[in-house]
Amino acid sequence: MSGKWSSFWKNITTFEPDYFTVGGTMAEFAYFLKQGNLWAHVVDRVKFRIFPRMMIVPGFPTHVDVEIASACQMRCPMCYTTHMPHNLKGLMDWDLYTKIIDQCVEQKVYSIKLSWRGEPLLNPRAVDMVKYAKEKGIKEVAFLSNAELLDNKTAEQLVDADLDWISVSADGVNEIYNEIRAPADFEETKQKVAYLKKYRDSKGLKKPLIRVQSIMSAVEDIVDEYVGHWEDIVDRTNIIADNIREFKDLEEDAFNPYFVCPKAWERMTIAHDGKIHQCNTDYAGKMILGDANEQSLKDIWHGEGQRKVREGFRKHTYLKDLPACRQCSYGLKTETAEILGERVTKVQKYAFVGRIVENEEVTIKSPKPRRKRKSRKKDEA
Repeated sequence: MSGKWSSFWKNITTFEPDYFTVGGTMAEFAYFLKQGNLWAHVVDRVKFRIFPRMMIVPGFPTHVDVEIASACQMRCPMCYTTHMPHNLKGLMDWDLYTKIIDQCVEQKVYSIKLSWRGEPLLNPRAVDMVKYAKEKGIKEVAFLSNAELLDNKTAEQLVDADLDWISVSADGVNEIYNEIRAPADFEETKQKVAYLKKYRDSKGLKKPLIRVQSIMSAVEDIVDEYVGHWEDIVDRTNIIADNIREFKDLEEDAFNPYFVCPKAWERMTIAHDGKIHQCNTDYAGKMILGDANEQSLKDIWHGEGQRKVREGFRKHTYLKDLPACRQCSYGLKTETAEILGERVTKVQKYAFVGRIVENEEVTIKSPKPRRKRKSRKKDEA
């Protein structure tokens, strides 16, 4: 089979090459059932997963990323926000947010994620934003978080606001976690997430579903230990392959020239200032497709910029025409990784991407030293 046709088949059959659920297909299915809204969710998954593989342009994307905060209180070494220019950092204001959500409701968007580059809980109206979207009729409202700001009060408010799921980024365990996620502490983070589950369960609720995820190199030799720390606390454990973290262009031969990215057909990414970026890996805004402050989201979705993105993949010119793609892992060639313990048997990793953790050491350091918090025992002394 030629490279072009083998790439076509891989694009059709592979949904998330870098993302793995510990427990495999059965764990994925169990989590799917827990999400509820089963028929609506099945229809949404067809639109979100299958349509993009056929390059079918829907009237509007089924999912929208709404970045309510691009700032972050952490300086994790592998995160673009750590290196991001200050002028790209900020919080989404309420009027812009409600304008966006109202359009999403009008266009029958199934799901929104209130996070992208930053920590959503930095926005003082984060809970209100969850509540507003749910009350307006968005079926699934969720976000990713480092959980450092997830105190007991906020946890209770998020449950009461009807948040559907939260994904906690927790790379490695103990000292590796503490190094990557400073000034957070591994045991304290576990306690915060455990309280969220405890409060949810005390209300007799199934949501928010809670998942935890780590970069692969931080856990590949300790998968069973990692799962053991979280299995009584979360509903799902994920591992993500190490991605490009140098945020500079790679050579073209590192990429699959026939790669077709589904994002141009499946989702819209709206930054905190209302700018619509090419996708959710266009961190630096190398290609701005429109501005939600001035244009309707539907017009942007069908606009010239979005058409140019889709043509770049249809014609296999994406590496030349779409500069953000040269700093994105999705189009990179992949290779099979070693088996990760007893719970994960088959994974892929990106070629040409450096490991974040090597021999139990964090290999990529934060650009500035960060002061770690004192331990709880010292605070109480």
